[in-house]
Amino acid sequence: MSVETPQRSSEASLSNLVAAARSRDSGMFTEAEGKALLAAHGIDVPAGVHLELGQTCPDHLRDPLVVKAVSPTLVHKSDAGGVRVGVTSDELPRIENEMRVSLAEAGHELTGLLVEELAPAGHEVIVGAVRSPGIGWNVMVGLGGILVEVFEDIAFGTAPLKKPQIADMLGQLKGKKVLEGARGEIAANLPKLIDLIHRLAGPEGLLSELPEEVIEIDLNPIIVSETRAVAADARFLVGDAIPGPRTEVAAASDFGPLFNPRRVAVLGASGKKPNMANRYIRNLQDNGFTGTIIPIHPAAETIEGSPTVANLGAVDEPVDYAYIALPGSRVAEALAAGAGKLHFAQVVSSGFGEVAEGIELEAELKATVRAAGIRLIGPNCLGTHVSAAHLSFVPEAPLTPGSTAVISQSGGLSVDILRVGAASGIDFHSVISIGNSADVSAAELVRAHLDNDEVEVIGLYLESLVIAAEVLRTLEAAPTRKPVVLLAGGRTAGGSRAASSHTGALAGNHRLWPAFARQAGITLVDSLSDFASALHALSTLDLSKPITGDDVVLFGNGGGASVLAADALDREGKATPTFPDSIVDALEDLDVPPGNGFANPIDVPAGTLAVKGGDIAEDIVGLVLEGTELAGSPAATMITHLNVGIIQRNLGESLGDVTGRIIESVARASTASATPTQQMLVLKGDGSDETAALIDDYTKRARGLGIPVFPAFEDAAIAARAVGEQHRAVTAHAEAASHTKATAHTKATAS
Repeated sequence: MSVETPQRSSEASLSNLVAAARSRDSGMFTEAEGKALLAAHGIDVPAGVHLELGQTCPDHLRDPLVVKAVSPTLVHKSDAGGVRVGVTSDELPRIENEMRVSLAEAGHELTGLLVEELAPAGHEVIVGAVRSPGIGWNVMVGLGGILVEVFEDIAFGTAPLKKPQIADMLGQLKGKKVLEGARGEIAANLPKLIDLIHRLAGPEGLLSELPEEVIEIDLNPIIVSETRAVAADARFLVGDAIPGPRTEVAAASDFGPLFNPRRVAVLGASGKKPNMANRYIRNLQDNGFTGTIIPIHPAAETIEGSPTVANLGAVDEPVDYAYIALPGSRVAEALAAGAGKLHFAQVVSSGFGEVAEGIELEAELKATVRAAGIRLIGPNCLGTHVSAAHLSFVPEAPLTPGSTAVISQSGGLSVDILRVGAASGIDFHSVISIGNSADVSAAELVRAHLDNDEVEVIGLYLESLVIAAEVLRTLEAAPTRKPVVLLAGGRTAGGSRAASSHTGALAGNHRLWPAFARQAGITLVDSLSDFASALHALSTLDLSKPITGDDVVLFGNGGGASVLAADALDREGKATPTFPDSIVDALEDLDVPPGNGFANPIDVPAGTLAVKGGDIAEDIVGLVLEGTELAGSPAATMITHLNVGIIQRNLGESLGDVTGRIIESVARASTASATPTQQMLVLKGDGSDETAALIDDYTKRARGLGIPVFPAFEDAAIAARAVGEQHRAVTAHAEAASHTKATAHTKATAS
């Protein structure tokens, strides 16, 4: 079987390949079949031929050659002595005999030989793909050839992949400098490698055509030389069909009734013994909900002071939102009565698809709400919080309306998000716990938030890679983009599974979550505290500033503190480069006491901060921002850190509100500067109640000036990373949309 002049495979020929693979113990395409398939899609493979035993090598193949054993049971050819490199055609008879013996010793039967021309010398790269249920193809690129699982220098993405995304994957590799020709080595032709991966995993690539029974692919190694990227080996594994991404999309919904409900029904409250639903009604009353509360109950006349209605069908006017806390077996019947009356139902009841015995019950529930024209949130969740509507499932909820919207798979964590977020300075637009998301999905809510002018920042807590993949595709397809932060549960290595390919063995959750986040332009964080820090910064700062740099300036009192701050920033990939001499000289010309460090970090003692009663900060910040602009490397972020206890204890009695004037001076200097810079503040205490009260006051004042405030450097470092990543993501999305629009206009004009 020649691999030199293949034709693009039809659906029928692919089915034949799958059937043939199933008949083999290995469950694989032969290497010749796999390479013919690659070549048909424009992927470079060595010139070669499949020989039956005893056949001679055709004259058109040039020495040196690579000879590979063919056997229906053989997976790892090298381990069984089934590969010879750099041989000549007249050596084939001897090699055939040697391979017959070595394979027999390993328990395999030699049935043929694949003979190919040796690829040009170059770097060994692995490219592979493995299917995941509900996600599709996870694509891997890495270095190492047979040592890929030793070095694990790899990066993942999910198909379809665009060329810039593939280039970004290569940029994640620690060994990219090796590919680029470090220390006099061959410089790999990276555009050829990117093109190869694009032909495999791009929007119209080979992966998009393969039947669902093809579940793993390894191209290992790909030899990337100065002129070519050649797939020297190809392994296609067949197994049970793995379903791809969910393509069923609910009809577009108007989420207005959910985010601005005026009539709320509650199902499950008791007229005798207060329960979860009764507490929910009390929350609405205590939180100041001004709409109509309608308890649904077949017997009681009133519940929590509100008159009841026997069932949803008996409600006289449409209901925007219903909170359902009935036993799972009664939910579908209760909602069926709301056909034509109810917009959104949030089922907090459990016992549905999250447990095996509830799968059929959830299917019944989905069918019921679909027939009734009701949108379902949940089941197995806690509720929806909307600040402006005073709608919340949380007692004493934080209700200051804001621009941050959060979607959470976990109900319990959504309570923590509200509490910790509010304490961190976040004003929420909404927090929705979606539980099993049997109907309304995280991706659909993300799309709604992207279209909602009241929402500026989106937060996600997700535990499912399937849901994350849906969100990724939603963000890629959306015409607009907003900052998105993701806290992911289940990021351990346990997500990888036993696999026949290197790719499958390495495709663990701990690698896929970061890959999904990077590809979607989402900031991924590790803890609830980090989640709150990132959302606080993104919701406080003016993200429309045209930031061009990515460096950080540190300014404050305490040399050791500055060192720790620089370390925290470095861990988040943020640099604090030393200022050029021109900036240092300008700062040293200021009329301040000695003992300052002006090179970045800017370390100044309390005595310097006392100059002009604290207003010296305006001079320092102004000179820095002007100097970095002139130096051509403007800083994207400036973090001012102040030890409030030391400053006010040493200076407060004689100079008054020094800390407050420093904060105001930083804000004035930043506003006046031609260099757009995001300002952040770290306020440190000394453990005393008096200082804590001061910090609370300064925090409110700083946030009123548009400066996010953090208690520790680590929090500010996370925030700085998030701001940089999201500025790039939003900007790149806008540029791509503009390019697409311009291209479409050009084509329309030409036609």
